[in-house]
Amino acid sequence: MKRSLLVLFLALFAFQGMAQERTVTGTVTDADADAPLPGVSILIKGTNTGTITDIDGQYSISVPGSSATLVFSYLGYGQQERAVGNNSEINVSLAAEESALSEVVVTAFGLEREKKALTYTVQDVKTEELSQARELNVMNSLSGKVAGLSINRSGSGVGSPTRVILRGNRSITGNSQPLYIVDGVPAAGIENLNPDDIESINVLKGPNAAALYGSRANNGAIVVNTKRGREGGFQVNVNTSYMFDTPILLTNFQNEFGQGSGGVYSPASEFSWGPRMDGSSVPFWSPDPNSGIDNYPFSPQPNNVSDFYQTGHNFATTLTVSGGNEKNQTYFSYTFNDAAGVVPGNALGRHSVNLRLTNKLTDRLTLDSKINYIKQDIDNQLTQGENYSNPTRHILRLPRNIRTEDISNFEFVNEAGLLRQNYFNPGSNGGANPYWAANRNLRRNTLDRIIAFTSLNYELAEGLNVLARAALDRSTGDSEEKLWADSYIIAQGGRYSVGFSESMEINTDFLITYEKSLNQDWYFNVNAGGNARINRNSGLNSNTGPQLTIPNFFALSNTQQVLSTHNVGAPRNVNSLYGFGQLAWKNSIFLDITARNDWSSTLPRANWSFFYPSVGLNAVLSDLIVFPEWFTFAKVRGSFAEVGNDTSPYQLQRTASLAAGGLGGYLSLSTTLPNENLLPETTQSIEIGADMRFLDNRIGLDFTYYRTNSFNQLFTVALPVGSGASQFFTNGGNVQNTGVETVLTLTPVRKSDFNWDISMNFARNIPLVVEINDDRPSVQIGGDFLRRYRVEEGRPFGEVYSRGYLRDEQGRVIVGANGVPRTTPGFTVNVANYNPRWLGGIQNSFTYKNFRANFTIDFREGGSIASLTNAIIYADGVTEETLEGREGGLIFGENFMTHETAVLESGEPNNIPITAEQFWVNMGGRNAPIGEVFSYSATNIRMREAVIGYTIPSSKLGNLPIRSLGINFVARNLFFFLNEAGNIDPDVTVGTGAAAEGFDSFGPPTARSYGFNLNIGL
Repeated sequence: MKRSLLVLFLALFAFQGMAQERTVTGTVTDADADAPLPGVSILIKGTNTGTITDIDGQYSISVPGSSATLVFSYLGYGQQERAVGNNSEINVSLAAEESALSEVVVTAFGLEREKKALTYTVQDVKTEELSQARELNVMNSLSGKVAGLSINRSGSGVGSPTRVILRGNRSITGNSQPLYIVDGVPAAGIENLNPDDIESINVLKGPNAAALYGSRANNGAIVVNTKRGREGGFQVNVNTSYMFDTPILLTNFQNEFGQGSGGVYSPASEFSWGPRMDGSSVPFWSPDPNSGIDNYPFSPQPNNVSDFYQTGHNFATTLTVSGGNEKNQTYFSYTFNDAAGVVPGNALGRHSVNLRLTNKLTDRLTLDSKINYIKQDIDNQLTQGENYSNPTRHILRLPRNIRTEDISNFEFVNEAGLLRQNYFNPGSNGGANPYWAANRNLRRNTLDRIIAFTSLNYELAEGLNVLARAALDRSTGDSEEKLWADSYIIAQGGRYSVGFSESMEINTDFLITYEKSLNQDWYFNVNAGGNARINRNSGLNSNTGPQLTIPNFFALSNTQQVLSTHNVGAPRNVNSLYGFGQLAWKNSIFLDITARNDWSSTLPRANWSFFYPSVGLNAVLSDLIVFPEWFTFAKVRGSFAEVGNDTSPYQLQRTASLAAGGLGGYLSLSTTLPNENLLPETTQSIEIGADMRFLDNRIGLDFTYYRTNSFNQLFTVALPVGSGASQFFTNGGNVQNTGVETVLTLTPVRKSDFNWDISMNFARNIPLVVEINDDRPSVQIGGDFLRRYRVEEGRPFGEVYSRGYLRDEQGRVIVGANGVPRTTPGFTVNVANYNPRWLGGIQNSFTYKNFRANFTIDFREGGSIASLTNAIIYADGVTEETLEGREGGLIFGENFMTHETAVLESGEPNNIPITAEQFWVNMGGRNAPIGEVFSYSATNIRMREAVIGYTIPSSKLGNLPIRSLGINFVARNLFFFLNEAGNIDPDVTVGTGAAAEGFDSFGPPTARSYGFNLNIGL
């Protein structure tokens, strides 16, 4: 009996416990907008049990009993606690914190700070679209989204690097690109990071924002914070994107005249100045004795260029696992990218594995560690510009009568049994079969990159913390090149080369932070730290020279003499000590002070130590002054910063190099004399700004004015003949950038089920070279057949000079006796400058229930481009612009190029008729093109990005083992609204150096990307 009573008692107790545990549901909304809040965290107080709201703001959670309390929290909103009691439904409205203008951004050393407390300009970028409208190079995704940020991609195909400039160029011969910071540590770039791993991107503009990062941050810093595990159960996400790339051929090709010159057909001609294509039978051009074709129809081939290109793709899949408990959190991701460019054979494969562990070892000691391994392989990374193995160079020049089925048969075996290129002008100095260049000039590049850090943070006392950290960013690369025999000029007998490179940066640093509220009004924090940076890099390349012993057997031993070069790299050590602090009064007035001292191994011992400070003041006026209710927020800020910079290694001693040859090799001395008294470069910057918001944050305006001056720049000055050297290294110069930036945000509609947000940015920068050196008022940075890129005293940075029309004192073009304009013999005419008058962007974001759409349009007004592409293809006669005057009758300045006034050498008006061929062949071509004729405005407006998505509510997923499901249509580079450069994409440059700006030379066609993105939460 007693046993039965015990069983009955236990059963009743269990039933009571089951009766107490129940499900609570509800909806969380924005108190101001009366709109659902997705992603709100709901925790049972005192436990790790919780959930989050879905896209409709709805949640469901099991609670143990009526005494439970639910805690509702969401970034930027006030936290609420609600006792469960007997309620089965609890609806909550969260209000934006007053300081919710207290958006948090990641700044120096990975520290989080309230945006309203910053004394300098920081602009954050929404990261959601990065993993939806994916780019292989994540930097391209920032185009049009950040005021004052200019991004140009190089023409090397898939995975191509970018040139990134914030607030203009500063360095005459050095680097003007910003510093990249990943999780508080300097990194060698973020181009191949997995966008799914990125939590936030904050752009710190100019020296004022980035003074604490040292000399490399005088051009600003792009700060990336990656994801880490969170408390709560483990969650699994799969994010898959399928993007397709279709080439946009901007050039309009003529389809009336074919191969030949002077109106006469020639099967060996590389030009399209022949007779009209009328379908008549003409001799076949191929040197292949086995072609079986003697004659073929002389007919237009409107698609022979477009047929060469293919539809590219970028397929990416990411698996992430994230979660943990109060003491240990883990984040893991694996991403695989499979991509192919629009040029056949150009492909990329990338694997990225990321693991981050955060462990609370004790109540005071936290360990944070991460390792990210990236493995990347690129097949046939495109050579750029005038390189003869660049297939784009050859396909754009293709005569208009050449059939795809004929030219795509790119090789044959001759009577001697040798493999030969099938081209209509064998042995050409400048021409080649484009399919041969794509299939028989092959390259392979591999990259292995490890980004890792580990840090310990110890709380010594309340408000007092010590951080110690060590970080590594190491890359190794292998390269291989195979050029088949009969690659005209570049490898007539074939060539094989292999290379290896490595680069490494090690940073070890410590930071001591202390913060304290002195009373209700006063707060301060002080920070002190140090950093030791080590940079090492090297490279090794070996090749067979231009003649393989056995044709097309690719091995280093297959040659008479292996040629090898070893680059010992540019080793550098920089040690630093720094301190910074903030004093705040009533959380409304903030004073920032920073100081840093660097010791660089590349400067002479007397000058290797350089100190630089910054100071900033910020006042939140809306906390100090009673404004009308419609005036939500206002702050003003101002700052001054000074940043030092060292130079590249080996500038303190004269160097020597060894080369193979002779009996024991050759030794040559550098032609540049060292300077034992070099000073560090210095950049000084002032910045003032204001941030104002109105009508409950429906309107926001952020305005900034800045001026930077970079002094003591490092460059060479020529020496007189007979001095034993050609130049010496010295200090000098003053490059000034002055500008304004404006970010305007609008919310025209804010309702419970529909929101419309607009973000507009505008930036104008005026770059001026105030001074260089009395001995050298002009420094040439780079050049080519078409132009010279120069930095000149008293002129805007980056003037481009070329040959131009010869003019009289009245500016009229002088025409020679043959009717063709005379031209200058040297590069003396200023034809272009790439710097825009202003840059801008507009983002429109719409949300309607579970639908959302984002559109980005970016603007570039002004600046100009010099085009070697057009100089060559116009001279070849393949474009529509060359149709006018084929039969003659063109009079320069009268009925042709009427914007110019032309006179004969006698001063009389020009009256001599010429043909189109006479004009374009004399003005264009490869060897001495006239840049004044082939320079164009870079003004353009384009639809940069579009994302249209739908999230399926969790309530509709039923019993599926899926937590969330989102589907997006995504597109990038959809079309131009305006492009004054015509057949040139102003975004594409030849390389990423300073001299690449404003230069077009046979880049691959712009690609329109579109596809789908699927995000599944498990």
